[in-house]
Parts: sequence; C-alpha cells; structure tokens
Amino acid sequence: MVTLLYIETWPIAKFIGFLIFLTIALIGFWCLTFLISILPYWLTCGVAENKGKINADVNPDEVRRKTLPQQEGVEVVYQK
Repeated sequence: MVTLLYIETWPIAKFIGFLIFLTIALIGFWCLTFLISILPYWLTCGVAENKGKINADVNPDEVRRKTLPQQEGVEVVYQK
C-alpha cells in the first residue's frame, strides 16, 4: 500500500529538504570562516591595543572631545 508519506510521491519534499540542508551548510561555513579568520585577528589586535602597542603615539588629550569653554574660537556668554 502506497501512502502519501513516502518520499517518492512527494518530490517537492526532497527539494525542500535539499534547500534546508544547503542553508544550514552555508550558515555553518560562514560561522567557521568567521571563527577561523576574524576572531583571532580581533583578539590579537584587542590584546595589543589594551597593552598600548597600537596607539602608543596618540596623545589622549588630543583625541578627547573638548567641552564648550575649552574649544578654540568659542565665547561662552552664560555659564551656570
């Protein structure tokens, strides 16, 4: 007795299963690529930056945003 649950009677089920498998395989490939290439680079650069090896020549006072009275060419008329 042939029922509707057999795969041979539902060829679209094979195709949908293949699409699901392909999607999962692509997601897994992307995750492995991220873990192998980007994550170690991010970790090594983060460690080097925390130890002061990357931005050692940058003065923090030049990078820091100045308040309004500290900016050049600004006149503060009222200060609380």
